[in-house]
Amino acid sequence: MTENHKRYTTLLIAILSFGLVATAQTGRLDFFKSKDPSFALFVNTSATPESGKQYPDELVLITGLPSNPTISAHVDLIGPNHPLTNCGCAGGRLRNAALSPDGDTALVSTDSHNDFFSALYIVRNIRAFVQSKNPADLRIRVITEADVPQIHFLSGFAFGPDGRWAVTNTDGPGTIDGLYKNPKGTIVVITGLPDNPVFSAPINTQMHSLGNIDLSLDGRTLLLNDTTDFSGITSGGPKSDQIIVRGFQPGDSPRVTVVSFFPTPKGFPSTGPPPVRDARLTLDGRFILEPIPLISSIAGQTLVALDQIAILGPVRNGSTNITRLLTEADGVTGGPFEVAVSPDGDSALVTNALDNGGAKLMTGISSGDPGQIRLKALPFQFFGPPFPLGADGPAVLAPHGQAIFTPDADTALVSNWITPPLLGMGLTPSLSVLTGFQSGNIRLAANLSDPAFNPVDQRQQIATQPAGLMDYINLYLPAGSLRDTLIKDISSAIDQADRQQDAFAPLLDFILKVGSNSGTGRALKASQAATLNTLAIAGIQALYGHTEIVPAAGFGAGSVAPESVATLFGSNLAASQASATSLPLPTTILTTQVTIVDSAGVSRVAPLFFVSPNQINFLVPKGTAIGRALAFVRRDGEVSTVIDFDVDRVAPGLFTTGASNDPAAMLQRVRADGSQSVEPIAGPIDLGPATDQVYLILFGTGIRGRSEIPGVSVSVRDQSATVTFAGAQGGADGLDQVNVLLPRSLAGLGRQVLTLSVDGYDANNVSIAFR
Repeated sequence: MTENHKRYTTLLIAILSFGLVATAQTGRLDFFKSKDPSFALFVNTSATPESGKQYPDELVLITGLPSNPTISAHVDLIGPNHPLTNCGCAGGRLRNAALSPDGDTALVSTDSHNDFFSALYIVRNIRAFVQSKNPADLRIRVITEADVPQIHFLSGFAFGPDGRWAVTNTDGPGTIDGLYKNPKGTIVVITGLPDNPVFSAPINTQMHSLGNIDLSLDGRTLLLNDTTDFSGITSGGPKSDQIIVRGFQPGDSPRVTVVSFFPTPKGFPSTGPPPVRDARLTLDGRFILEPIPLISSIAGQTLVALDQIAILGPVRNGSTNITRLLTEADGVTGGPFEVAVSPDGDSALVTNALDNGGAKLMTGISSGDPGQIRLKALPFQFFGPPFPLGADGPAVLAPHGQAIFTPDADTALVSNWITPPLLGMGLTPSLSVLTGFQSGNIRLAANLSDPAFNPVDQRQQIATQPAGLMDYINLYLPAGSLRDTLIKDISSAIDQADRQQDAFAPLLDFILKVGSNSGTGRALKASQAATLNTLAIAGIQALYGHTEIVPAAGFGAGSVAPESVATLFGSNLAASQASATSLPLPTTILTTQVTIVDSAGVSRVAPLFFVSPNQINFLVPKGTAIGRALAFVRRDGEVSTVIDFDVDRVAPGLFTTGASNDPAAMLQRVRADGSQSVEPIAGPIDLGPATDQVYLILFGTGIRGRSEIPGVSVSVRDQSATVTFAGAQGGADGLDQVNVLLPRSLAGLGRQVLTLSVDGYDANNVSIAFR
């Protein structure tokens, strides 16, 4: 071989090797890898503040985090040759950004504020850009609403766990409703990312105005912050809605539930800021952390904050409870404004809006018990930009904006802007870099400022990479053999997936090792094990298809309860279709078996009703502990798939008849002479003479774990009905019964919606006709 041939061969090998590396870096399991905590993207926007100054629409690259934070590059996304420049749009105004789990793609939205074009930017090659600092290395694709009408007025983004899909919220078609009385918001699912984006049809929600959005780690729970809603309000100003979308997976029809709203306190000016702009889910999607940046009074020129943080949930089954309200007695100060949940899942940074630049650290979140949440003061009272009027000048409002953590949970970035008491004074924006959260030595690393930063517009966004599975392993485990073996399993799974080989075995081995090392007195807490398993199972689903466990009654998204009937959806679950033929229920049908491992680490084999290739109906074993559980499906003795799901004390669902929304139910009629009869429901219900008492007997599951009868409520057309019994039916495994005395006022109303709630958990709605 000649020297030239050797050189060409060496070059060819290098090119091919580079190609293989590049392919591996964008593999199906990249969201497992450790992420880069050294950079962030800041979205600057041209929205014009009171000063009249125009700011650029750009991405700002921050590198060198945390020890040497530097503004490294500016990327002009809307330039003179951009298609939006001459479209009649109002400036373009960038709004929001999110980084994909592999750190190589960013989604950026525009915010036109009026009935003009919106655009989505898909920005690729972020990793190369971070290394070179050269915007020319980026590949930018622009999709406008002329191309995809359903992306009108985009707002926030959230990536699914594998980065191949994302969700965005929009203000819906038509002109923005400036009075915020028309709930016409939508959510749109984007699949095929990053190279072949496909946009779903818009899914209507009850949003009146757009705020930040948040997606749980497993991608199943979406939180929408509806910042301003004037509907139905005659006085007292706006209110906020926090909307939960459950069962959220690409291609599925999600269940939308209004979780809660906060009416504005009396006397609050109706033209003031929205009551709640930002709320965040806990890592497991169980609770909502909701800062309430309202004022309780105005003393001279001083705004007095309401100082409350609401903890909502558990939200998995549509609960609307405020489980805890943190107040000044708990250490809430300064008008809590936005919240950033740390990747360790146990803490959050809550920034303030109505003081000189303070914040608090919230701890105890991963316990699952709101009563254990505490607020901790930072080692410095204030941080942020220098005050332009000097330390001895008049008071200024120096709020923080959005906050976000880097994937190693050690550094947080916070946007700051200050407003002097008089218009026309100079403004001093900055990005604060706080670090040392893992060691507890929290300190201010830098305040990054730039004259191009827009300090006023609250919609600007900071984006960092979401943590990967290896990040969580390093967060939860000290160096040692357990950490090494878990990382070895994940590395093996990544390698095998990149080579198009079966990666199920190392992922299953990882899950089993996590389970054997979690629980009281062991290396991993239950909440930490749940986080690791959630991402590992997300990897299994990314490679082998979606699986899910839901209540068998109504198939509503949410948790299941002990001794309830549950349904497992997936693929290749059984060789064919078969049902149980005798009692007690068998634990194996056609060699298929389901084993449940609960949050306490106890393993139980589930009784089976029915198996088929795509569905299994099973009984959640009695005694299953509350919390995150795992289901192992075995065929011929080998594990074929693993699913994680939630178990709650109650998870009410009502059975329906066939494909209709009619409940599986009967009537019990008690006549004036004391005689009784049980009747099937055939057509509209006839309540009979006024002397008759007619009871509706509903059949469901997940109800028997209720507290007291007053905790069970049934309403028809907003009319409360008296519940006389709610519990186990007694004749069949998992079957529950609710007896309801129907109000006489329902006669003649035709078809109406019936709702059932058990201890704050909502069942699926059914409909009944009356004549």
